[in-house]
Amino acid sequence: MLRPRSQQSSFYGSYLYDRIIPEDHLLRKVNQVVDFSFIHDTVRDCYSPDFGRPAEDPEFMLRLCLLQYLYGDSDRKVVENARVNMAYKYFLGLAIDDEVPDNTTLSLFRAQRLGEQKFREVFQGIVNQCIDKGLVTGQRQIIDSTHIVADMAINSLTGLIKMCRYNVVRSVKKQNPKAAGRLELEEVTFVQNDKYARKEDNLQDQIDRATSLLDSVTEELGQGRLKASPDLVKDLELLEKAVADRDDNSTDRLVSPTDPDARMGRKESKRWTGYKGHFIVEEDSEIITAVETTPGNVNDGSELKGLLRQQEQAFSFTPEELSGDRAYDAGANLEYLDFKKITGTIPLTRKVNHYGGELFSIDDFTYAAEKDTLTCPAGCIAVRSARAVFHSEKQKKKGRVFNFGAKQCSVCELKGKCNVGNKGRSVYISYYHPLYQQMKERLNTEEGQASNKRRMRIEHKLADLARYCGMRRSRYRGLVRTRIHTLLAAITSNIKRMVKLLCADSVTGPPIKSAAC
Repeated sequence: MLRPRSQQSSFYGSYLYDRIIPEDHLLRKVNQVVDFSFIHDTVRDCYSPDFGRPAEDPEFMLRLCLLQYLYGDSDRKVVENARVNMAYKYFLGLAIDDEVPDNTTLSLFRAQRLGEQKFREVFQGIVNQCIDKGLVTGQRQIIDSTHIVADMAINSLTGLIKMCRYNVVRSVKKQNPKAAGRLELEEVTFVQNDKYARKEDNLQDQIDRATSLLDSVTEELGQGRLKASPDLVKDLELLEKAVADRDDNSTDRLVSPTDPDARMGRKESKRWTGYKGHFIVEEDSEIITAVETTPGNVNDGSELKGLLRQQEQAFSFTPEELSGDRAYDAGANLEYLDFKKITGTIPLTRKVNHYGGELFSIDDFTYAAEKDTLTCPAGCIAVRSARAVFHSEKQKKKGRVFNFGAKQCSVCELKGKCNVGNKGRSVYISYYHPLYQQMKERLNTEEGQASNKRRMRIEHKLADLARYCGMRRSRYRGLVRTRIHTLLAAITSNIKRMVKLLCADSVTGPPIKSAAC
């Protein structure tokens, strides 16, 4: 059941709010522009109407969550401010003398009462209001991603394995101290130097100790002297993965048992440990219409289809145009845009001959799709072609292989610029080659160049999310909770943008992180 909330009906009524809080204050504008009442229908199945202790009103709790991201408050700080800050009390619908719930109530509401799915529905509810107000039309949109730093310390590989060993020993001792004594498990001490140790310092010793620990605990589990509790199984899996990830070629490396979902990310010259936030933004209004969070090592291009499907299912529209950077130039993405009849503007990665940068690449050959022929820079046509499928660990490529005869290549004047081989030059033409050609042609038009230039508008939105909505560093640990973090940042950014677009006069407010989008 829900606890009834006051309607600001204290002795002074709304008199103090009207006198103290300016008409152009950010929170007043939010109340005028955004209707939060839809939250009651969204969470109706989360509450019992006539059973249990009275729960706090969900709209009140949602507003409390948004205040955190509007002004950069922690759970404890936002509750403290709500007790003494008049603007907070006004926005929350509190009377002057109303009490505020404990900060643990806010944490439970966010993680357990709503969770990721309900916050996504809240995000979609705000976007639907933007659609109703004409701020989202789906004509031109932009896709991009930004990094989110995980809430943890970064360890060396030596320190990581030692920390995972410590967690396993702790779980065993907590469950069965006698078993720990029988295995002669020594307490693992973790010191500051382990965190920054070089890879070669004491690494092999830590690996040997970890392997021995895994074997011993696994044997105890097999003989029934230890129980496979969730905590112990989790700690064993993390230790096993930390040992396996010592290979330099590992691409999905565990970085910390504190946040096992976080991964090392890289984007151009930027490196970080944590997650990625992926967004689709309306080009004109800069309203976010789709959002997803992934570990930091996930490729940007792999999220294009999912983001488009997400907004199509939620709002029943497909954009007429979509622009993005080179990270989205995969052939499968171009094919999907073509299938959905979306005009894409995506710069293509320059093709390079791996045998030498000065040698001819695929871009130097001319493919005629209607005749299925390939012409080299010297004007020769390939004598043979065949369908080909190339498999690798990461992907499956479809296309055709064109072979130029040895006689053609041996007498060619441009032979020095072509990696010929003994049997003549072979060139692989992707199944997606015609789509790449179409994209090249669009990028050479004035319209395509203008669209590519407008793509930079999304940088304003990503900067706002990072600097003024608190998204740069995750408040929580784990992928599920970080998704909640990203959704709340996106909701807050959209609300501020709505205020700026729909309110002609300026917005004022406390100086703490209150910049408008």
